Amino acid sequence: MTKPNLSLSPDYPTSLRHSWLIWSCAALFYGYQFLLRVAPSVMTTELMADFQVDAAVLGLLTSFYYYAYAVFQVPVGSLLDKFGPRRLLTVAALLCTLGCLLFASSDSVMVACLGRFLIGTGSAFGFLSCMKLGTLWFPPQRIPMIIGLTLLLGTLGGMSGSYPMSFLVDGMGWRGATWATAMGGIFLAVLIVILVRDHPPRQLRDHIHDNHPHGDMTLSLREGFYAILRQGQTWLLAGYGFMMYVPLAGFADMWGVPFMVQVHHLDKQSASFATSCLYLGVGVGTPLFAYFSDRFHQFKTSLILSALGALAAFIIVVYVPELSRTTVTSLLFLIGLMSGGQFMAYAIVCKINPLSISGMATGFQNMVCLLSGVLAQPFIGWVLDLFWEGQFTNGSHAYSSAAFQMAMLSVIAALILAAFASFFVREVYQSHDL
Repeated sequence: MTKPNLSLSPDYPTSLRHSWLIWSCAALFYGYQFLLRVAPSVMTTELMADFQVDAAVLGLLTSFYYYAYAVFQVPVGSLLDKFGPRRLLTVAALLCTLGCLLFASSDSVMVACLGRFLIGTGSAFGFLSCMKLGTLWFPPQRIPMIIGLTLLLGTLGGMSGSYPMSFLVDGMGWRGATWATAMGGIFLAVLIVILVRDHPPRQLRDHIHDNHPHGDMTLSLREGFYAILRQGQTWLLAGYGFMMYVPLAGFADMWGVPFMVQVHHLDKQSASFATSCLYLGVGVGTPLFAYFSDRFHQFKTSLILSALGALAAFIIVVYVPELSRTTVTSLLFLIGLMSGGQFMAYAIVCKINPLSISGMATGFQNMVCLLSGVLAQPFIGWVLDLFWEGQFTNGSHAYSSAAFQMAMLSVIAALILAAFASFFVREVYQSHDL
């Protein structure tokens, strides 16, 4: 018996409106964890002075977020496949709150690291829950736009953790600001319990399965894990994602604000605003690249343009000295705008893997991407210490423009490698997705 065309069903628009409401709860949590992730970028001086550490140790401290986030991506994806997002998202929001409270009350680097680790553990559920709910509640042709809008909400959170957070830190201190942001997790946990549901109505579920190239394939967790690892494209996309995420994880999330202060002589608030515009660029660029991919029926070109465009703009920011505030802010927005194309890699991951393992597949991709934070943040700090000139500011190390430029070579190298890898990605856009 032929199944009904759901797009013509009177129940379909109602179901899809419900889909957007459910997805938005997960997207709000993703924005919240993004705020928590980047907040240390406007606390670097305060943290180094309070804990009496150098840049390398501070980079290690903040990277504990990424240790947890990256390590738990595949397990979280598997749990989402097995148990659904609702209960897991609730626990994740409460873990973020607990981590914030521990970080804010810490009196040693070890306790602060544990707090950041708990924040990273809860945050590990953010993007994957958005993707899982997207594949469960939306037809496949909507996935690129789901990715774009998810990143838009996330980068708005990143902006909140940069520019507005700098004022909060100045007014309340870094501990008070962290205590205040901890309350957001409790609010989101309540919202998720009330609104989020794991499964769509049967009619919508049947439509989604009928329109996915692997919708009728069911794999166990073990079978799915081996299926993911056996694909060469899986590793290529993961490597591309790792390199493309270095500007976000290594620069914007941590070292962007002190770089802008030292190299382009901006005050802290202006530097925070400029860095937040990079996140705004990602938020705007990802939906634009999603539209571009649908309009021209291809994903690969987005990946190529993303890497080359971000590379060109970042080279100017690093090596053209003393740019005006307007110019450097515009360039950072452009870097973010071009970086938005990298997230079409997730659309490819969703296309080449069955729905039954979509959480695990996107978890693997996200895990490798976020490993860039584990490595890039302390590595950039290590390079800075390598070229430290022996100056102190309020008990913390001060670094020269030359030291920052040497450290940012790692970001440029990563973007070059990403551009090279993008040419070998296989195009998987299919005409029946229109």
